[in-house]
Amino acid sequence: MGAVLSAECGRVRLLVSLGLDGELSQVEQASLGAHVGRCAACAEFARDLEALTQELRTAPLERPVAQVPARRRSALRTLHVGAAAAAVVLAAGFGSLAGSLNSQAPTATRVSTTPFFAQAGTHVLPNPSRPIAV
Repeated sequence: MGAVLSAECGRVRLLVSLGLDGELSQVEQASLGAHVGRCAACAEFARDLEALTQELRTAPLERPVAQVPARRRSALRTLHVGAAAAAVVLAAGFGSLAGSLNSQAPTATRVSTTPFFAQAGTHVLPNPSRPIAV
């Protein structure tokens, strides 16, 4: 297991990376230089990261060696088309099932506007302020 880094060392290691990309301000460069000057672990980290970055930047580009044979490409395409078709069929089936379940749901019953006590057989006197339709 590695040693636990201080918060300052963690910040400085980010600055090392940004510095290699030329993205540091003058103040950040000064802070980085001061810390690396007194912290051996961060100085070693900076040297290692700079060497790795240089190696990656100067390495020749690699071209893919082999292409996937046409026969394998067509088999993969067939597999992809089959999977897509299966997904469409499943989606349609689930949609149909959901639609049939919703259409079989009980419809809302009509709520009576007659007061409860009038339904129980008790007579309600009409409101004298309302005319009675004949």
